[in-house]
Amino acid sequence: LTSINHPFTWTTEAQQAFDKLKGLFLSAPILIQPDPSRQFIVEVDASDSGVGAVLSQKEESTGKLKPCAFFSRKLSPAEQNYDVGNRELLAIKLALEERRHWLEGAELPFIVWTDHKNLAYLRSAKRLNSRQARWCLFFDRFQFTITYRPGSRNVKPDALSRKYSPTEQTTSTILPSTCIIGNLTWDVETKVLQAQGEEPDHPPVPRGTLFVPSSLRSDVISWGHSSRVACHGGVHRTLSLIRRRFFWPSMDKDVREYISACTTCARSKTSSSAPAGLLHPLSTPNRPWSHLAIDFVTGLPPSRGNIVILTVIDRFSKMAHFIPLPQLPTATQTANIMVDHVFRHHGIPADIVSDRGPQFISQVWKAFCTALGATVSLTSGYHPQSNGQAERANQELEAALRCLAAQNQQDWSLFLVWIEYAHNTHPSSATGISPFEAALGYSPPLFPSQELDLAVPSVQHHLQRCQRVWNQTKAALLRTKESNCR
Repeated sequence: LTSINHPFTWTTEAQQAFDKLKGLFLSAPILIQPDPSRQFIVEVDASDSGVGAVLSQKEESTGKLKPCAFFSRKLSPAEQNYDVGNRELLAIKLALEERRHWLEGAELPFIVWTDHKNLAYLRSAKRLNSRQARWCLFFDRFQFTITYRPGSRNVKPDALSRKYSPTEQTTSTILPSTCIIGNLTWDVETKVLQAQGEEPDHPPVPRGTLFVPSSLRSDVISWGHSSRVACHGGVHRTLSLIRRRFFWPSMDKDVREYISACTTCARSKTSSSAPAGLLHPLSTPNRPWSHLAIDFVTGLPPSRGNIVILTVIDRFSKMAHFIPLPQLPTATQTANIMVDHVFRHHGIPADIVSDRGPQFISQVWKAFCTALGATVSLTSGYHPQSNGQAERANQELEAALRCLAAQNQQDWSLFLVWIEYAHNTHPSSATGISPFEAALGYSPPLFPSQELDLAVPSVQHHLQRCQRVWNQTKAALLRTKESNCR
């Protein structure tokens, strides 16, 4: 085939051999299942750039050597500087590491074939360098003999050492690495549990809570105020979060002092005192996600291609969605975003409050809302207070972003999901319960040890429970509205 003067002929025998080869590859008889009761043979070799090894056993019927597994790996730049002897010894070490589960503790001592004759005398060598000595300590875990084999007969590992995979291959687990197995635990809870015996004479604590000794109170307050589920909340939110699991007599005083000294909050937050004037509140909804308030947050630095945030607030439960966007959307794009992120989860609303941005005064937006059966409520010009719930949510959002992304403002989009989670799980000052509970009828468990059985015996029971929560929420909203109007 290498001569231009020799004609190429494809014989019947060649076709049969080719078909047989294809059949062998398809039927996979190349690798055999390792048998721990029989002797293993490890063939190794090393080249200038890689190592290769073959784990084999002899067939009982034919006595022929059959491979059980192959191994090859590229040498690192440091390993490529090894001399020939150390590279060949490295090939043995890597092969034993790769197949340790078969070779360590094997019933019969296995044989290592190498084409480097000096390694056959490794066990009797009087002088070893530090690297070889460390490897020999590893070899003592195995029972094997090193046998010399000429390179002309050591072709399988030689080919593997020269045809290694250029990329590093790592074994993967059955479950994906992103799958969380087990309950969520907080380090601060573990520390408090371990320190329960420090102050045995502490006062009685509410049921389901842990007493926090003096040495850990600062850690608990730091977790309740600046962790990802807290996002530098105020005094009431921080106390509400801590009280779900912890207790000590001076909680209120300690939390107020801690937050008043928080430099991040002092630098990032503004006063939220109500301005003087008459209040003209919007109507109170009867159920979650029937009346929405939406607005945009602009002027943000680029973060993963996003520079705008769409804020969507449910005026009943106060639940929020913060949606990052690559640019200020058009009316059509805004409609699609609302369908993808809001309507498909919560249904079609009855009313949408927005400012007089170009997206919301266009005929496209009006036609879209009319087709859904939702009314469009536009705020007064240059009077953002008309959309106060969305503006207040934006104020909290911006303050949280300043606190969390102060070190690197380009990472603000990474914290958006945690800010939304913190907003929806902390109690609202208007309703007294979290937006999550007001919308869905239960609060998400923060500590697995406190998790209650949320199963209900019937759908009717669950509906009654949700209706009871909604009635309580509406009553709280009416009380808040009346109080604010005074």
